[in-house]
Amino acid sequence: MRPAQYRWPVVLLLVACLPALAHADDKADGKRTISVSAQGEVKAAPDEALLSFAVETTAVKATEATTENAKRSTAVAAAVKPLLEKGDTVSTTRYTLEPRYESVRPGDAREPRITGYVARNEVQVESHQLDKVGALIDAATTAGANRVNNLQFQLSHREEALQSAIEKAGADARAQAESVAKGLGVKLGRVVSASVSSGPIVMPRFARVAMAAESRAPTPIEPGDVSVSANLQVTYEIE
Repeated sequence: MRPAQYRWPVVLLLVACLPALAHADDKADGKRTISVSAQGEVKAAPDEALLSFAVETTAVKATEATTENAKRSTAVAAAVKPLLEKGDTVSTTRYTLEPRYESVRPGDAREPRITGYVARNEVQVESHQLDKVGALIDAATTAGANRVNNLQFQLSHREEALQSAIEKAGADARAQAESVAKGLGVKLGRVVSASVSSGPIVMPRFARVAMAAESRAPTPIEPGDVSVSANLQVTYEIE
């Protein structure tokens, strides 16, 4: 994985006028403070891909739908496994069998008749071989998968990126607080309080796509960077 790339985030600075701050602090211990809010963001190359394939089959009888689905699902699993390496996994995440009903006109009191059944088997692949994601999609769809329900890239070591984002936010908060203190003609003191929260992880994601059975063109996949952010609110005492 290539090293994380940082970019300076937009920092939101919330500073009330000094008398208002003093008034607010009078309710506690009378200390004057400056409060700032900052955000740190880290972008890093993903090192893990999560793919979800689905095999959907329909038939007049339930046994026919499930039998055909089992055949094709087995073929999909057999096709993708040779492309996986140590640490990669393939597993069934969902299986459903649902009836299909005939259309009933409004006002018709009779119960709709079952016209067939739909069997769905969803298989999830977790792989660290990002250069093989396109090949995994091609292998699965060629073997019988007719849906790619989800594809996303993520970080297996998110904590490291989050720590860097927090440090980035802390440095920005300190710099902003010092600028405000200088502008007000006061001296920045110790940290009175600080709170941190992590923002949503922004990952490159691909929407659900119905795969055409006749399509055999290689599938190009280019993973983008994953963004991890942290929000920090710090209150400093001023002298």
